[in-house]
This record gives sequence, C-alpha cells and structure tokens, in this order.
Amino acid sequence: MNYTLTQIPDRTAKPRESGLTMVMDKGLSLREVEDFLSVSADHTDIVKLGWATSFVTPRLNEKLAIYREAGIPVYFGGTLFEAFVVRNQFDDYRRLLDKYGMDHAEVSDGSIDMVQDDKCEYIRQLATQVIVLSEVGSKDEAKIIPPYKWIQLMKAELEA
Repeated sequence: MNYTLTQIPDRTAKPRESGLTMVMDKGLSLREVEDFLSVSADHTDIVKLGWATSFVTPRLNEKLAIYREAGIPVYFGGTLFEAFVVRNQFDDYRRLLDKYGMDHAEVSDGSIDMVQDDKCEYIRQLATQVIVLSEVGSKDEAKIIPPYKWIQLMKAELEA
C-alpha cells in the first residue's frame, strides 16, 4: 500500500484460501487485460469471462495465456454453460473446458429454467474434471427467491 490507514486488516498473500477477489472480464481487449493486470494482479485471485464473451473474443488463447502468465486462474462464466446445456451440448461443453485448459467452471441457471436436481448433477459431473463454482439466482428480477430458499439451494449445490 502507498500509505497507512488504521483499522484495515493486512491483505493475505496469494494463493488465498479466504477473502478471494473475483473479477469479471466483460470483453476486455488483450491490451486492456495487460493494463488491468499491471495495477491489479496482486489483488486479483480469479477472473471470470462473463456472458459468453469467449464465444466472440478474438485471440482467446492469447487472452487466457496473459491471465495464466500472471498466475491468475480464468474461467468461462455460467452463461456459456447455460448456452451449451439449453442446446443439449453438455458433453461439448466439457470438451471445450479441456480444449482451453480450464481448471474452473461455473454452473448457473440465471437465464434458463433448470430443475435443481439437474443442476446438482451437472455440478457433480463437472467436479470430476474441474473446480466448480456455482451461481445461485436468476437474472430475471421478477423471479424472487426467499432467503430460506437461497440457503437451501446453496447447501444443495455445495453438497454436489
């Protein structure tokens, strides 16, 4: 840090087990990724390529390499997972994770309807291949989930 502020805990060193910082890459260019990392790499623990931007990202392998060279894991966001699942292409999605050397994957149902048992089964299957991150909730603001239900969903997905 550039100066001292009292009552602020010290930041733990990487690799961290808690207090992780996830950053969403919403379609940054290679140069923007380099600039971002020049000021934030020490504070960034993992990067999510959001909203299936990887589908249209030019030079995707180069972008992934930049993050990896900085020691930052990167993963495809849940919207891409959903795009494959809704088209009955789950096996293709698993091959895609291997093709791009992904160590993490996100499972979500934010923009599609999915039975909770099915979501948990996807988590179980992917967990044999990668570290799974699960997103709970919907992008549809009309779909209100009461707090007790959030807890049930999160517990089920953690168990999966």
